[in-house]
Amino acid sequence: MHHIFGHTSPDTDAFASAFAFAHWLNAQNIAATPYRLGAPNLETKFVLDYLWQHYSDELDGLTPEILPYLDPNQPLNTLSPGDLVGLTDHNEPAQSITNLADFDVRYIIDHHKLGISTPIPAYVRIYPVGCTCTILYEMFIQNSITITPLLATFMLSAILSDTLNLNSPTTTDDDRMVVTKLLAIANMSESQKDDFAQAMFLAKSDVSHLSARDILLMDYKEYQFGTSKWGIAGIETMNLPQIIGRMDDLITTAQILKQEKQLDHLMIAIVDIAQRTGYAIAYDNAQNTILSKAFGATAQDGLFSLTGIVSRKKQIVPALEAYFN
Repeated sequence: MHHIFGHTSPDTDAFASAFAFAHWLNAQNIAATPYRLGAPNLETKFVLDYLWQHYSDELDGLTPEILPYLDPNQPLNTLSPGDLVGLTDHNEPAQSITNLADFDVRYIIDHHKLGISTPIPAYVRIYPVGCTCTILYEMFIQNSITITPLLATFMLSAILSDTLNLNSPTTTDDDRMVVTKLLAIANMSESQKDDFAQAMFLAKSDVSHLSARDILLMDYKEYQFGTSKWGIAGIETMNLPQIIGRMDDLITTAQILKQEKQLDHLMIAIVDIAQRTGYAIAYDNAQNTILSKAFGATAQDGLFSLTGIVSRKKQIVPALEAYFN
């Protein structure tokens, strides 16, 4: 059995790509089950609830091993060293299961930079597109594997999330083409697509009931820049004032997390979805100096305004890598 999973602190693409890739493997008689390395975030939970509401017939046909994966209230899965695994939406060990080297990595489907080596050859597909599910769509078509309406909607939600409804600089023509194809399968119009994306973004924007720790870890990834270990907490929101109003709490919690995770720096990166621009909280003098030079920005009222910067993968990480190099 192959165990398929996205990164820790999984977003919608991590969930959808693991589900879709397990389906792709099973369709070719390669036993696979999707796993989760974290609870669904607010947006993903909205998507999962949507699938339960609109695709009950398809859900009834899923196997008992796979059906629980779509239940947002299910506990996390457990894995054992030596298990056969497939990675989706990530390939850097720091973003994966603890002691990834103890597992047998057979597959990698991703749209991030290469950050892993495997002791034996693995099936690897890494393309510079906006979403892992864009790659998976092409894999389904190439192998003549049917994409059901439920699967189309799940994959569509991932692309809309990762590309901010096709407005992110990470968006490619491939992403746009795949969205058009998936809309037809899901029987969803362009206006319905926009409404669906808006509802997803609003769902993840209401963090009033979450602790500062939950907010920072909801979309959190770690990186190594030279000898410097960084955590980047991504916060995408349609309600910027709500996040700004909790800056003090976020800063206090970030300092605690930095010690817990033995980080040199923890960047709090905020994306205002409606305005399509980014911000970073300025709370540490050493980090502030780096951010100022890396992004050519000056902090004002405790915030760096990162005009037009909305992608951690394509804009934030490359800028920090360039600074340290």
